Amino acid sequence: MINFYRKIRKQLADENKPVKYMRYAIGEIVLVVIGILIALSINNWSQKRIEEKNAGSLSNRLLIEIRKNKKELDEQIIRISDLQTEAKSLLMLFGPDYENINSRLLDSLIYGIISTPLYNSNSPTLDEALNTGQVSIIQSDSLRALLYDIPKKINGIKNYEDEMTRDIEYNFMPFLYNKISFRQMDEEFSDKFDVNERSNLSHFDNRKILLERKFENMVDNKYFLLETLLMGYNDLHEVYDIIMQLLETDKI
Repeated sequence: MINFYRKIRKQLADENKPVKYMRYAIGEIVLVVIGILIALSINNWSQKRIEEKNAGSLSNRLLIEIRKNKKELDEQIIRISDLQTEAKSLLMLFGPDYENINSRLLDSLIYGIISTPLYNSNSPTLDEALNTGQVSIIQSDSLRALLYDIPKKINGIKNYEDEMTRDIEYNFMPFLYNKISFRQMDEEFSDKFDVNERSNLSHFDNRKILLERKFENMVDNKYFLLETLLMGYNDLHEVYDIIMQLLETDKI
């Protein structure tokens, strides 16, 4: 087609017909432009198909990953609820009538109160998508915003967990070392404790710690730390639910 126009253009130039020559010259330019536009359109279409395929693959991997993380989060939420119940039960035992308390019950509650829930988020797909900028291929603005927000929420949870761990390490444990017998508690509750390794010291009444206001304050503070952490867990849980709904229904 281009050769055809060139022949016509040469013929018109030889015949000294400038007006017709200009028309055909413009036509040739238009033809070239149209060809370029068609090529660009095909290239854009192909690029869009590739991006849609990559976005679909990313969304599927994110969905699988978030489902697993949500399941782990569900387990931690249940654990926090159990620890809060134990903290409430322990707070109800404080007072002068400690001798009426079942010592084994008290030991089990103390065992629970000195533990800290830890949420382990495993997000290699999300981390890679955020670090490489691949998350930008996701078309949904609201979904992208939620994905960008996940690391911030997890860091907030980590800070709460670290605060609780420090509370156990620097407050609970130093205080309890001088107030109760951990070895007796291990005898009751540790599956790794050999009965032949029982202490030769006289039996210690751990229930006396129920007279300690400082310990009561520690337990009370632990309860509210758990409540704060639970709020962080529930917030992330809600984000997971919304993301899963978008990934499952929108078919990015």
